[in-house]
Amino acid sequence: MSAEPTQAPEDEPVLYAESGSRPWVLLFGPLLALAGIALESLAPGGPSVPLWLGVGLLVFLYTLVLVRSRRRFLRVELTASTLVQGSTRLPMSHVSSLRPADEDHYGVRVLGDGPVVPRRHGPVVLRLTDGTRAVAWARDAGALRGALEDLLRSRATS
Repeated sequence: MSAEPTQAPEDEPVLYAESGSRPWVLLFGPLLALAGIALESLAPGGPSVPLWLGVGLLVFLYTLVLVRSRRRFLRVELTASTLVQGSTRLPMSHVSSLRPADEDHYGVRVLGDGPVVPRRHGPVVLRLTDGTRAVAWARDAGALRGALEDLLRSRATS
């Protein structure tokens, strides 16, 4: 397992992916500035355009930091050869099976950059080839589990 974020080969299809955050969230700051200017233009004295542009810029920069960090640390991508969780890459050759969905995952090593499964993400417990367990996670844990089951099933039949 490596902590270096590298891209999967271009010819390898992505079986499951989550980006971590949507880029449209960045529009909140500019839209807030436009709404503030529009509403304040109805008041006597006219709008404070530089003030609203500053507020919009500050909100944009704050959300930019949030979106970039969520895209880095909450990214999930599954291909036939690799499972990416944040900046952690786990070769699928190290995964031997999945544990039952209701298995307790506390105290098991969590994949990714944090010590626990991220909030609002569901766990998927993996059995690794060395006999240990690891916890993968996704916002839609059922879909990730289904994609992993399909991949492991196709790998077993080939």
